[in-house]
Amino acid sequence: MINGHGDDIYSQTTKIVSNFSSNMYGLQNMKALDEHLRANIQLIHSYPEPDASSLVKLLAEENSVSHENVLVTNGATEAIYLIAQIFSGSKSAVIYPTFSEYADACMVNKHAVLWASSLSKVSSEADLVWMCNPNNPTGTVTDKSEITKYIETHPEQLLIIDQSYEFFTTKSLFRSEEVIKYKNVVLLHSMTKHYVIPGLRLGYITAHDEIISRVKEYCMPWSVNALALEAGKFLLQNKIKVVDISLYLEETQRLREELSLIDGLSVLQTDTHFFLCKLNEGKASELKRYLIDNYGILIRDAANFYGLDESYFRIAAQSVKENNTLINAVKKWMEQK
Repeated sequence: MINGHGDDIYSQTTKIVSNFSSNMYGLQNMKALDEHLRANIQLIHSYPEPDASSLVKLLAEENSVSHENVLVTNGATEAIYLIAQIFSGSKSAVIYPTFSEYADACMVNKHAVLWASSLSKVSSEADLVWMCNPNNPTGTVTDKSEITKYIETHPEQLLIIDQSYEFFTTKSLFRSEEVIKYKNVVLLHSMTKHYVIPGLRLGYITAHDEIISRVKEYCMPWSVNALALEAGKFLLQNKIKVVDISLYLEETQRLREELSLIDGLSVLQTDTHFFLCKLNEGKASELKRYLIDNYGILIRDAANFYGLDESYFRIAAQSVKENNTLINAVKKWMEQK
């Protein structure tokens, strides 16, 4: 999805002062990382490790698995495209509404895309199954026991579970050490989301060593740059804690409750820090334009998610002050309708 994604500040002519459009919490204090990268800027003058081996070692330790069960990628998106490339020409079931890159990567690699609204609706013809958990854009979490049952009863299908938002929920999710025994499961992880470093692009895969070995055959050397590797190592070695998830989810719930009181607006349930809203009348694109022009607030128009329409938008909770400004701004727009 080159166009129509969240965090599209670069395409705005009005200054954005509050960004609700990206599924990240933008108020973390990352000064320590900033200073460390400035002090190591000379790394850009040498090639990085071709296979990110030093970061692989740290991630293996962090996830209690062998280095043979870990592969570092240029963001979770590179992992998505690599897997789709490996299984070119397959039939892929994509559980929707969800991140568009699963279907995009599949179509680029000549997969037949079979849409499904849940695991229980997945076609038996599918070779691969793609799901996001917690799911983007809904914020909902599929129960771990349901997924486990599916894995064990469908050994012929490869299940790719994108856990990019795993640090932003209190629901039980898979740990890497739990899935490496299966030969039909891949977990995708995002350091980008966890540590708010989308400009560096840093993610990784954990899976059975046979799967990792196969993906490695398709990897481009030096796909992860030197500063991204240095950032990843610094964050893990220093045990950087980014956000108090309990407090953050409490504020998310308060924001949801306040928005749900606005006439003409429906607010959907969530298990994490972002959620969908639906306008009873009007277009989300119109609200987005109003908020940008009058408040410098950016939300995510969700119309281009498969299965949604132009009435949906997604927001990720921010600070109490910013959230209150958003609530009042949406109220004002709705009153003018």
